Amino acid sequence: MKRVIAVDWSGAKSGARSRIWLAEVRDGTLMRLESGRDRRELVTHLINDAKKDPDLVVGLDFAFSFPGWFAAERGARSVEDVWDLAAEQGEEWLRDCPPPFWGRPKKPKPDLNAHFRVTDDAARAKGSFPKSVFQIGGAGAVGTGSIRGMPHLATLRAAGFSIWPFHEVTAPLVIEIYPRLLTGPVNKSDPSARKAFLAGGFPEIDGMFAGKAASSDDAFDAAISAVVMARHLDDISALTASRDPTELLEGVIWWPREIREAPSPPVKAAPPADCPFCHLPADSVVAESRHALAIRDRYPVNNGHTLVIPKAHAETFFDQSAKVQADIWRLVTRVRDELQSEFRPDGFNVGLNEGTAAGQTVQHAHVHIIPRSHGDVADPKGGIRWVLPERAAYWDE
Repeated sequence: MKRVIAVDWSGAKSGARSRIWLAEVRDGTLMRLESGRDRRELVTHLINDAKKDPDLVVGLDFAFSFPGWFAAERGARSVEDVWDLAAEQGEEWLRDCPPPFWGRPKKPKPDLNAHFRVTDDAARAKGSFPKSVFQIGGAGAVGTGSIRGMPHLATLRAAGFSIWPFHEVTAPLVIEIYPRLLTGPVNKSDPSARKAFLAGGFPEIDGMFAGKAASSDDAFDAAISAVVMARHLDDISALTASRDPTELLEGVIWWPREIREAPSPPVKAAPPADCPFCHLPADSVVAESRHALAIRDRYPVNNGHTLVIPKAHAETFFDQSAKVQADIWRLVTRVRDELQSEFRPDGFNVGLNEGTAAGQTVQHAHVHIIPRSHGDVADPKGGIRWVLPERAAYWDE
């Protein structure tokens, strides 16, 4: 295969044209990096492109199927059945958010035996945090894009594409990718971090495209994914159809053999057994940076109440290095911006409790981000001063 295309996908109901990015690498050089197509237009473009030159592999950034138990419960005996279900019922799932789907307002995460596919668990073992395909709302949700992507796989298959690992591998070929596995650790929400990462070893992306690749995290993911795929074309060319029943129903994320076969990250000293923030389920994570995670508070004082938590155990924020502290605050800023877009609050309380005297109940540092609205309390004047109510209202003295 001589050509590589990576697509950073979007399930957005509107505005997808600005968020779907296509990157093409040919002969070791990034030749295209562009947006402007919606999902249907993008798939039509791929089909027409393959007719001109079928010697092509396409990486798509969404889950190609669901956990096997979900498919089996709905009578799906093949991945094509799953794609048909998504085409027939997907918009209803997205509208009504019935269990096991979650993430919409007043639709909390259900208690399931398995939120993830086997391939997602394998990615988690390599230190990544893929989201559950059942999460269709909230920060970082991937379910919407996957549900709206699966029917297009049937379209590509009907047009002659091989979809790995389900079919005999021929060109043109489609594989499922997860950009975080291909980029490695980088704060891709930070423009300066994107620029530094691109400058640190990607000669395939020349000056004309480097600025465009750094312009957004969507463009960045598409460009880096295409380059990494192109660097491992021998690995992709050696792929074969799976014979594993689970893989044939759930699909498999592709990533380079050198990553798949590398030892998993070393096991660090066990955190305190009773620390709830050291044992967070991966599907509770709504945002992530190199050193921190964000989760919704289990006992929110307002809609969207979110905690930003350092990954390494430390009792207080100030036990962390300056580098980690800076990374935590970058994630706080990103989460605050996402909450502003999702909940449209009138204000925020942002802060932390340090020590039991200050009300800290979980002895693992964490920052509270609490959206506020006019009228949610009778008189908000003074804000955090009300931790000591008798001394809060200095203006009355």
